[in-house]
Amino acid sequence: MMKAITLMLTAASLLLVTHSATAGHHNKPEQADKSYKMQRGSFSYQKMLADVELTTAQQQQLQQLMAEHRSDKPKRERDNSERGAMRQLLQADYFDEVAVTELLQQQQQKRLAQRVAQLKLRHQVNQLLTPDQRQQLADKHQQRKRQWQQRKPEQSQ
Repeated sequence: MMKAITLMLTAASLLLVTHSATAGHHNKPEQADKSYKMQRGSFSYQKMLADVELTTAQQQQLQQLMAEHRSDKPKRERDNSERGAMRQLLQADYFDEVAVTELLQQQQQKRLAQRVAQLKLRHQVNQLLTPDQRQQLADKHQQRKRQWQQRKPEQSQ
C-alpha cells in the first residue's frame, strides 16, 4: 500500500513538473530578433549615419530635413476605409474586378509616393555629406549587406 502511494505521488509530481515546464515555454517570444524586424518602420539610414562623424552644422541640417520629412508625412492613423472597401468587395455576391483593380491601384500609388519621399530624403541627406563621409556610409552599407547575406541562409532553415 505504501509503495502504491509513493508511486502515485512520484507520478503526480512528475506530471506537474513536466506540465509547468512546457507551460512556461509558450510565454516566451519565438525569436528575440523578430521584434527588430517589426520595428523596421524607423529610418534605418539614420542608424547608419550614427557611425559617421557629422559636424554640428550637418547635424542641424539633418535634424531640419528629418523634421520637414515628418511634417510632410501624413499622420499614421489607421485608415480602415481601404480595408473596409476591400472587405466589402470580397464579401459581395459577385466579384467586381474593376473596383478591386482601382482600389489596388490607389494603394500602389500611395506606396509609390511614400517610397519617392523616402528616397528624396536619402538623396538630400547624401548631399549634406562630404565625399569621405559618403565613403564611410557606403562601407557601412556594404558591411551590413554582407552580414545580412550571411544570416539569410540561416533564416531559411
